[in-house]
Amino acid sequence: MCVAGPAGGNEYGTMADSPKKDPELSSRLSKTNEELKNLQNSVKTGMINVKVLMDFRTATERARQASTAVQQWLDAQGEGGDPYKLMEQVVRQRVEMATQLIKDVTVDLESLDVDFDTPGLPALHQAVRTVSERLEKLFPR
Repeated sequence: MCVAGPAGGNEYGTMADSPKKDPELSSRLSKTNEELKNLQNSVKTGMINVKVLMDFRTATERARQASTAVQQWLDAQGEGGDPYKLMEQVVRQRVEMATQLIKDVTVDLESLDVDFDTPGLPALHQAVRTVSERLEKLFPR
């Protein structure tokens, strides 16, 4: 099921009301998580540019967090628990990730790695304005 999210994007609801525990999926998620961890450890400083390395590590860590969240969701559903309790963790991780990305882009702007001709910059500008407007409602002056 697809529903419109608060920012107008699409968000997806649950797959089914009473899903059956899928041991194969759990095993695949676990293996993927372990492989991502091994990849993080395999790529070392000095092999590639530091910015590229940090981006890779951040992306693999985010993938691991998402994989763990899926696993926890499936476990909670399979055990008859409330998987929606995990949403606080998912949102917290999303906010942390967005904060770090904004900090990284700020450094890129200051170092002139990003300029007016950088693809996607107008969309980023609009997204940041929209987030800023929504945050003003939470943090009025």
